[in-house]
Amino acid sequence: MNGKLAIDGGTPVRTTPLPGPYPGATIIGEEEKQAVNEVLERRSPFRYYGPDPAYAVNKLEQTVASLVGIEHAVGVTSGTAALIVALRALGVGPGDEVIVPAATFYGCVNAVVACQAVPIFADLDESVSISAESVERVITPRTRAVMVVHWRGAAADLQPLLDVGKRRGVAILEDCAQSFGAEYHGRYVGALGDINIFSFQMNKVISAGEGGMVVTNDSALHQRAVACQDQGTPRKSADAEVTPFLGENYRMSELTAAVLLEQVKKLDRLRAHVRHVGGIILESVRNVPGVSVRPLADPDGDTGVSPVLIFETPELCAWVRQALAAEGVPIKFPYGGVPVYMHEPIQQKRMWHDGVSPWDERLYDGVADYGPGLCPRAEELMPRVCEYHLSMDWTEQDARDVADGLRKVMQAVPNDLLAVAQVS
Repeated sequence: MNGKLAIDGGTPVRTTPLPGPYPGATIIGEEEKQAVNEVLERRSPFRYYGPDPAYAVNKLEQTVASLVGIEHAVGVTSGTAALIVALRALGVGPGDEVIVPAATFYGCVNAVVACQAVPIFADLDESVSISAESVERVITPRTRAVMVVHWRGAAADLQPLLDVGKRRGVAILEDCAQSFGAEYHGRYVGALGDINIFSFQMNKVISAGEGGMVVTNDSALHQRAVACQDQGTPRKSADAEVTPFLGENYRMSELTAAVLLEQVKKLDRLRAHVRHVGGIILESVRNVPGVSVRPLADPDGDTGVSPVLIFETPELCAWVRQALAAEGVPIKFPYGGVPVYMHEPIQQKRMWHDGVSPWDERLYDGVADYGPGLCPRAEELMPRVCEYHLSMDWTEQDARDVADGLRKVMQAVPNDLLAVAQVS
């Protein structure tokens, strides 16, 4: 390996593009095709009835509930839909607050606002996950739920958050959209919160392009979730205790469920593969000055889909990103290096209609400002975080190329950048 950096005219480590991310999509094969064809041959793509329904959504709900170790599951159209259904099942509405981590996809915020509730942002711990200490600080009498995002394939430190929820009488909603199959001290994520969700969108651990799931051990929450995803009206007399209400359609298609039933069968193989290739990347930077591996509450439970690195300073992080791109092994920069509340529509509290706002003083008597300084730890941490997104398409050689690139670049860090890092 040539020691001269590619940005300085040296030979790059790699000249062909790295494989794409999309872990679930890269395990799609003949099994998924056959499953979809069976639904089409039956001419019954709707979950509740048809000429010859296979009830694939029902089977998927049972499969996911059994895998996760939870009583009830409800299939829906997307991860965002799952969040909306879960929040509405909890009774979240105007005047309420929902605590959201400062580092997450803005779909989490959109779901809160769709319920006409107000998002309140909690700061992060060193694992880039929501901090129980910060949650405790921002809870108010208006708080109805805490959304715990299991970020980038690995579990947040859930037990302290469960303790806060129990002590303060606030529901815990596990957002497992990015971490299907992750574990927390022997339990799958999605098994411990009051009501929890998964996503099966294109970027997710398993995927049908779109799709989501709401899971819970609470039968009353389950019945409300079933109604929420089906126009607000229960279909079965057994659900008669749920009073019908005006709702929306978030019903999962049989085609989506057919794909996901096959994807679940491949989960163990996928996790084993990405953990192996990701381990090659992570080992290359252990004990290297200026960079560290993301600390996790349960490293053994990590799905492995996203090796995350944390650099000592934003300046070092920016320089490394530029150098790695030149070496042909570019590293990703999640959310542009800023907390989610810096997203411009959130800053402006801009809704789809001027007359609709959960922050309207007629509905909400709290204070929710989203300016800089809101979550200092997140604002300091996010510009230093980088990641790779893995899939079944990644080979050992791809991972070794990344490892070689990281070693090459980190060995050549300018002294002034390392000095700044050491001072910081």
